[in-house]
Amino acid sequence: MIAEAHLTTLLEPLEPSDTVKYAYEKLAALHVELLPVVKNYQLLNYIGYAQLEGRAQTDKLSDIPLYHPILPSILPEQHLFDALKQLKFLNLPMLAVQNEEGQYIGILKTSDIVSILSKSLSIGATGSIVVLEVLPQDYSLSDIARIIEYNDAKVLGVFTFEIEGKNELEVHLKLNTTMLKNILATLERYNYKVTQYFSREDLIDDLDSRYESLMKFLDI
Repeated sequence: MIAEAHLTTLLEPLEPSDTVKYAYEKLAALHVELLPVVKNYQLLNYIGYAQLEGRAQTDKLSDIPLYHPILPSILPEQHLFDALKQLKFLNLPMLAVQNEEGQYIGILKTSDIVSILSKSLSIGATGSIVVLEVLPQDYSLSDIARIIEYNDAKVLGVFTFEIEGKNELEVHLKLNTTMLKNILATLERYNYKVTQYFSREDLIDDLDSRYESLMKFLDI
């Protein structure tokens, strides 16, 4: 899941010679809040509604101050998790991709990354979700997986989050079964604290709410 494989080809960047009026129109037409400004394959700026506000319609984008002193970007061979970390930290809806020579090659959208990761981590697969709280020193995915497999089930995906204000980690396990009774009992027997579980035959019909949960977990 490298960045280069998931570039969007639907969003053309702005140019420094474009006017504020044109930028407003392009942002509205593409239904985006931000676009990179590129000239001769060089990333020069990011322009969004906040940067355009108060500017004359005829002003050039080249006259607008930098979005950030160091313009955020990612290399094409970097993992999508690296992109997601930057997007979350900087609260960006998209991220420019540049090669090692600094040449602009495309855009990664936050919504596309979340969609790709949700599919690759089996968010949409039928099954169940179990949420554990564990101390960092006690967390071992291999041990948890062995417990799950002992009960004739498989771990399809894992999300791990730090809990604000607490020392524990919150571990979300996507399993390939809706039969949780024995799994929960075995986890608790091995002193794993189960805080939540979702196991319903209509889990496919509930994918929208699970997707919203994913978005909240990633805090995007």
